[in-house]
Amino acid sequence: MKSSINSRIVKSHNVEVSTPRMVESLVGFQQLTACLAVLRVEEDRRNYESSLLSDEGEAAEKENPEERTEEYFEEARGQAARIIAEAEADAQKILTQAEVSAQEILTKAEVGSQEILAQAQSEIDRLRQEVMDNAQSEIYPAAKAEGYLEGKQAGEAEGIRLTENANRLFQLAQRAVQEEYSKVDKELLHLAIKIAERIVRSTLAVEPQLVVGIIQALTLLPIERQGWRLHVAPDDAQWLEENQLPCPWVINESLIAGDCFLECQEGVFDGRLEAQLDKLEHTLREELEHGVVESLNPDGETDRTDFGPRKGLKDCRPDGGGSWSSRQCG
Repeated sequence: MKSSINSRIVKSHNVEVSTPRMVESLVGFQQLTACLAVLRVEEDRRNYESSLLSDEGEAAEKENPEERTEEYFEEARGQAARIIAEAEADAQKILTQAEVSAQEILTKAEVGSQEILAQAQSEIDRLRQEVMDNAQSEIYPAAKAEGYLEGKQAGEAEGIRLTENANRLFQLAQRAVQEEYSKVDKELLHLAIKIAERIVRSTLAVEPQLVVGIIQALTLLPIERQGWRLHVAPDDAQWLEENQLPCPWVINESLIAGDCFLECQEGVFDGRLEAQLDKLEHTLREELEHGVVESLNPDGETDRTDFGPRKGLKDCRPDGGGSWSSRQCG
């Protein structure tokens, strides 16, 4: 431990001041500086104590490096716990908002469907009454004049026409109800995808080493590996330097933490989180709208996979449930 004394030693003297003296000029004051003494005992004492505390802190830090390391890890774990708690709180808030929005949309859809059905029923009743009125006012007199058979045929034809109009209106009402429910499904799906993205982003922020698993899955996809190169985000570079990757990699400033893609002679294998979630959302929308999944085969043609009303998503994937890294060929 270093020690030093920086304070001045001031001796006590009895000074007798007979008469105050006024200094009229700077020259006179400078001549008196030799006779003046400035006391800085309190300031020197504080400087001395500060120096002692600084020396003791440096010595303690050198003697106990393990304690400093443990404090650093404790602080890091605390920060990670706070990040997870904030992410969970955000996810819970988004889920609550999604449930409220979904309930409001369902309520509006039910009210709208009831109104449409009521209007359709009212129109059907009006058309039925119109048929009866026409029969009484037009068809029956004509039948008497031109014959019972001709009047009967005309009445049946008019009845068929009005019935077809009523059926068409009823089908339009049913289609409108189905469209309202379809809108609800699409909005709920979009909210679910956004919630999943927030959760995955928060997880990658706490455990960035998970990116290594995504990269290893990407490197298994290409057949020809000559000239391949991996693009990673700047925030992930520090973690990748500690791991031995099977391919060369470069930093891409356009990527954010957790995103990457593999460039090779076959094209580009995209491992970005946004691209994977877009592919998943497209697949789920195909299931909701058509009950089939459309995908592009290597020849550029469209393949349709029919998996029925409630078939699992894993069964409808072309690779049978492997990696979800989307493939985009240049």
